[in-house]
Amino acid sequence: MRKGLLVGCLGFFLLATSLWAGGWNNTLMGCRALGLGAAFVGVADDPSAVFYNPAGLAFQPERFSLSLDGFYVTPEHIYTLPNGYTAESNYTTTIPQLFLSYKASDRVSIGFGAYVPYAGGGIDWKENDLGFPFKSYLGVLSLTPSLAFQVNEEISVGFNLNFYKGYLNVRARMEPFGPMEGDEVGSSLSIGAGVLIKPNDKLSFGLSLRAPTKMKLEGTTSIIVETPEIGQVKMKLDSTTQFNLPWDLEAGVAFRPWSNFLVSLSAQYTMWSTLDKVDKTIKNVPVMGTIQEKEVLNFKDILIFHSGCELMITEGLYIRGGLGYDRSASPKESLNFTNIDVDKFTLLGGIGYRAGKITLDFAYIYARGKEREKPVISSAGFPALEKYNLNVNILGLGVTFHF
Repeated sequence: MRKGLLVGCLGFFLLATSLWAGGWNNTLMGCRALGLGAAFVGVADDPSAVFYNPAGLAFQPERFSLSLDGFYVTPEHIYTLPNGYTAESNYTTTIPQLFLSYKASDRVSIGFGAYVPYAGGGIDWKENDLGFPFKSYLGVLSLTPSLAFQVNEEISVGFNLNFYKGYLNVRARMEPFGPMEGDEVGSSLSIGAGVLIKPNDKLSFGLSLRAPTKMKLEGTTSIIVETPEIGQVKMKLDSTTQFNLPWDLEAGVAFRPWSNFLVSLSAQYTMWSTLDKVDKTIKNVPVMGTIQEKEVLNFKDILIFHSGCELMITEGLYIRGGLGYDRSASPKESLNFTNIDVDKFTLLGGIGYRAGKITLDFAYIYARGKEREKPVISSAGFPALEKYNLNVNILGLGVTFHF
């Protein structure tokens, strides 16, 4: 019985670990960039270039700039069970970030960013939704120093080091379990690079890439088993979770037909097929020793499109708008109540105002999902359908200081 309970807990932990793929490719970077539809790799003219395209740091005119942004994310995960009951999870999160750029010389610039490029959210199912409570969160923080060189008047190149710190937290309770908790953290390192080409004042082209890396999270899995036969048994076991982060390649173009109007387009190719599995290990299990499990995910590569524009209404005042289309990375068989990954159509907009050495930016994002269905066999043994969808509202506010 104890082995069955441990395997059940392990299953929960594995589900929580695969939560973030595809739909958790976080591109909430910079309020101005998001107002432009996140089509920023060919623009890259503020400190958020650290994320989008580090080569853009070399062309920025200010000696020093510091951007502080925050996003309030309110997702609506929708899961329709085989019996037709529809449950909703609303796990709101606040995601802060920091970017800075410094022009060390006429041709050399450095930058730094602290942001969350992957995940940064979770789910929170109540007991009346699924018959048991289940809450999980995953976030991958990146501390990113950057270096950019202006090769000539038209070309710059940039390089990143991404120091990743991952956090995984799971809370659940399911009969005959008592509370189940998992807490793991881990670090990894990745590199990135970019090129920006500006043949004239009206046109620019950008290309950036972020290399893959392997994340290993370590911590503990705590289980409390409560049954009349054995009473209450508490276990706190060492555990690890390993998975791969993907290659990411993005190309874009920006065009200024008039001095007060900017149009930008980009395409982002993310190789989620790198995340083919999640390896889970729980150590020093009584009687059984070490338990190792592998969950095969089979995620697919995805192509995401972004477009946006910016209009200067008057000196210092800007309005922005954009569109995006985000394909899901999860195959149908990988969908479950912890991995709700659907195609999403995104509307983005924003307002910016600069007064002297301070710029204020506001952004709003609405992502509407396209419902997916998964054939299953019901508990009664008949064919049935599970349905999945996701809608998200996001508010962003940022301030940039120019020196």
